[in-house]
Amino acid sequence: MRPDIELIEIGPREGLQYHKKYVPAEKKIALVNMLFDCGFRKVEVTSFVHPKDAPQMKDAVDVLSGIRHSRGREGQQRICRVLVPNETGCRSAIACKADEIAVWVFLTDRLSYSTLNRSISEQLKRISTICEIAKANAVKVSAYIGAAFGYPGEDATHCEKLYAMVAKLVQLGCCLVCLNDELAMASPVTVRQHLWMCMEEVDASKLAVHFYENRGMGLANVLAAYESGIRVFKSSLGGAGVHSYFTTAIPEKSLGKSEPHGLATEDLVYAFEEMGISTGIDIDRLIQCGRFLERLMGLRLHSRIWSSGLSGETLSEAKINLANCNYQGPVARLNPAGLKI
Repeated sequence: MRPDIELIEIGPREGLQYHKKYVPAEKKIALVNMLFDCGFRKVEVTSFVHPKDAPQMKDAVDVLSGIRHSRGREGQQRICRVLVPNETGCRSAIACKADEIAVWVFLTDRLSYSTLNRSISEQLKRISTICEIAKANAVKVSAYIGAAFGYPGEDATHCEKLYAMVAKLVQLGCCLVCLNDELAMASPVTVRQHLWMCMEEVDASKLAVHFYENRGMGLANVLAAYESGIRVFKSSLGGAGVHSYFTTAIPEKSLGKSEPHGLATEDLVYAFEEMGISTGIDIDRLIQCGRFLERLMGLRLHSRIWSSGLSGETLSEAKINLANCNYQGPVARLNPAGLKI
């Protein structure tokens, strides 16, 4: 049965990309294969950036070449997505049989220079070239828009820039545009506002979201996006991955005392399944993947599911109890504006 939503796991790339302790290629390959065995159809497995910028990704060729591309659970195709910064990275990824390519852009030159070391216009030219190369090789391209839901000190034209960027990326040939909230600035209100405006430019099927945690709003933002019509969500195993590079463009005091971390995939899966929204992911296997990643990184990650001891068995019991409920009264429903009807 086809899941109600699509979850794209990006932990092998984002969770490890800036991790200081090198994780061997064979361990990364094992992690990706375990994730596919959980039921993911798409996994963002590595990044073809220069080793001096991300030493952890120096083994991108070995990782991509070593992943099992046989069909996964229920015969579904396994799709390996990789992040590329430029034409060279794009050609390398295609030569290694990457199934999909991801690119990244920001809404201001200040943020763009802080991580990509180039202006927005320069980055869009690179993305245009990447899309042309990928199209010639029958490879799909998706895009991230960094800090899409705001950043400290944003100007009054932020929203207009976002809508225009979404439309521009689709025009260039990106099949999916992910609105990223790596600074954890989003709230359910701004999520709805931004998404509805973006949907005036492109169809909801071309949009995805990726939320982070810092102020306890991650799952609330996910629900707001789902109610707005979004059906593709990106997340990182254990919430691994922080974007400390923004400190060069944004004063540290503006970000608070703690760096935002990704919304844990385990928490996202559990929340959706509890709401009766099918993800197609085996949560017990997913928890095992998360603990494996913790051992690889030597860090305590951020999943609430691990710390609470919940599991697939707990979820099944909750569903049974709900099915046995005999309440016949009215049930509150939510419309896209979040108002009870």
